[in-house]
Amino acid sequence: MKGTITVPVKLDEKTFKRFSRFDMFRLRKRWRRPVGFALILIAFAVVALVSGKAQAAMLASVLLVVGLGLPLVYFGTFFSQVNMQAAQRQLEKGRRVYTVKLDFDGVTVTNDQKEEPPVVLKWSEVQAAFQNKGCVYLYANAVKAFLLPDGQADAPDGEVWAYIAEHMGDRAKSLIQ
Repeated sequence: MKGTITVPVKLDEKTFKRFSRFDMFRLRKRWRRPVGFALILIAFAVVALVSGKAQAAMLASVLLVVGLGLPLVYFGTFFSQVNMQAAQRQLEKGRRVYTVKLDFDGVTVTNDQKEEPPVVLKWSEVQAAFQNKGCVYLYANAVKAFLLPDGQADAPDGEVWAYIAEHMGDRAKSLIQ
């Protein structure tokens, strides 16, 4: 296994959107509240209809519209924002964003778009790593992740993941089945 692995990351729209969905819905589980809200209001709508009281159908209709409408707006807003972010970052055809170097001491990330000091993390400081279809998500902290798309490193993809998993132990999780 190599001593240093370099990944000059060229990020494309598909990889960015897949990561955004993973981060929002699978990792942070932000789908639970809107779905729970919808289920509660649907249940109240059913109770209102079953009661048979006057105006029950009107109340049930309002509860259903709100119960289904607000989660649809929530998810629609999320996907719209992800699309806008991808367009703002000009990721349609792919764009070089940063270079990640993995070595025995840790991870060094150099911004390829603007001049700034590199981000240097020891392996113990890296919060988590997830191997997903086509990409590895390397979380520096709870809100900042570096994406390492397959086929861009100077080592085979399996070797890159093995290197990360070796240094991170149980903080590295493969989601590929």
